[in-house]
Amino acid sequence: MSKLVSSPLILPLVAMGLALAACSQADTPASEAPAARTAALPDTCKDNPLLPALPEPAAIAGKPLTSVDCQPFSVEMVWGEPGASTSLILVDSQGPDGDAPPQLAQMGKALPMQAAKTAVIMAEGLRETAMAYPASLEELGGEDYLTVVKEEAGGLKYALDVEPLSSGGQVGSVVGVVRDRYALTINIEQEIKGITAGQAAYAPWLSALRLEQLP
Repeated sequence: MSKLVSSPLILPLVAMGLALAACSQADTPASEAPAARTAALPDTCKDNPLLPALPEPAAIAGKPLTSVDCQPFSVEMVWGEPGASTSLILVDSQGPDGDAPPQLAQMGKALPMQAAKTAVIMAEGLRETAMAYPASLEELGGEDYLTVVKEEAGGLKYALDVEPLSSGGQVGSVVGVVRDRYALTINIEQEIKGITAGQAAYAPWLSALRLEQLP
């Protein structure tokens, strides 16, 4: 069963996805690149400055790397097959435009950053409110159904969203900001319930990041 990204982060993530899709139209989709399906990096990834900060092109948590798509200001990596995949997108809001029209490139860089910042701010507000009012936390179903906000090595600050227990308790995506410049999204396509299970599921990809190597 594919996982749906839960509120309140769904709108920022939709905006991020639309922007990245628009900026990728002129290039060959990663799913059509035979090299990507064998975990090799396509030619478009040569010298991409974001790659050293991302996981090595190898299997993670038992999922093989099936797709890599590099743009001048972003990289998307996908592990596993559709319906049970994990995708990771890193966008440099100050990266080069490449061959994309300047206006389109600027939108592709600015929207993901704005969306990520908004997602983290909203998550912090939700968490602070719930922790300050026990009745609100109880209504969510307890701390295992409370969105978390964390800081990691390399300057990453991220939110991991989760629905209230009454709505199913489904865990959403990791959405974060690195040093106020890079927007990061990691999404696991599977049913994960409760924040404890969510953090365990995302841990292999978060630990594989090397964000200290970002420019």
